[in-house]
Amino acid sequence: METNYHLPSTLEQFQQQFPTEEACIDYFFSVKWPSGFSCPHCGHSRSYITITRRLPLYECLQCHHQTSLTAGTIMAGSRTSLHKWLTAIFLIARTEQGTNAVALSKIISVTYKTAWLILHKIRHAISTADQGTLLSGVIQVNSAVYGKPYNPYFRNHPQEHYLLAGSSLNIQGEPSYIKLKLVPKIHVKEKIFQRSATSDFTQQHVQSHTNSIEFITGRFSSKKFRALLAFAAQAGKSINNTFHGIGQKYLQYYLDEFCYKINLTLHEAPIFQHLIHLCTVPHVRLNLFTSQNTHMCPNSKIKTM
Repeated sequence: METNYHLPSTLEQFQQQFPTEEACIDYFFSVKWPSGFSCPHCGHSRSYITITRRLPLYECLQCHHQTSLTAGTIMAGSRTSLHKWLTAIFLIARTEQGTNAVALSKIISVTYKTAWLILHKIRHAISTADQGTLLSGVIQVNSAVYGKPYNPYFRNHPQEHYLLAGSSLNIQGEPSYIKLKLVPKIHVKEKIFQRSATSDFTQQHVQSHTNSIEFITGRFSSKKFRALLAFAAQAGKSINNTFHGIGQKYLQYYLDEFCYKINLTLHEAPIFQHLIHLCTVPHVRLNLFTSQNTHMCPNSKIKTM
């Protein structure tokens, strides 16, 4: 990662550090090519630079392949300036609050539609990275609900969205990487999580050869993983405060954004710097854990309560 930049902590500091489009171009170059230009086609280190375009165009001196700073990134094809993209990434990376499309559109002077699309692409990059990061080792999973805080009836409420909150544990037995995943309502009958819900979660989000997985899904179970329930409650509060409620269609993206920031915070990793790389460096996963397999080993221990 680049080392010549101090990480801004406020919007005012950000604007002072990146006041112009040229400053943002220099920063994106340092992120994409920290050791200097490298042709994505042949790896050659020297290029011609065309500066008559809105963004510089780099042509490899060896193979004549042309590329730009945004090629292969979430910004590819966008007419929005890098300064506005960088501002959006900074705002979404803040831990004390995120940002919504209404606020972003005012700050960077774009339409609501453009602001929404920028944020959606950033969140899609976060969700994609999370899909490639599987829980491993000792794992705890607890059922939870996003939406109505309390509904005593067995009938599902339209504003209730069922979750499985899971985490890998560190050597102290504390959550080290969390996931909050929506459970389709076909896997929940009269507010009881079916075995298909835990099986689906295991298939999609747990690494093979895991030591053990313990699920707590019983409605009135005396044993609950309170740390996981606290994360789920915190996510609900954070999402409601910033976005004033989210429908089913995009809710998972916002849950993934919340977990992304929590997980980096747990590991004391700089969110802004990490998110810049996630959005900028093509074909590179910046996961806190590396996992390749997506199916459970037959010998794994799974306990459900």
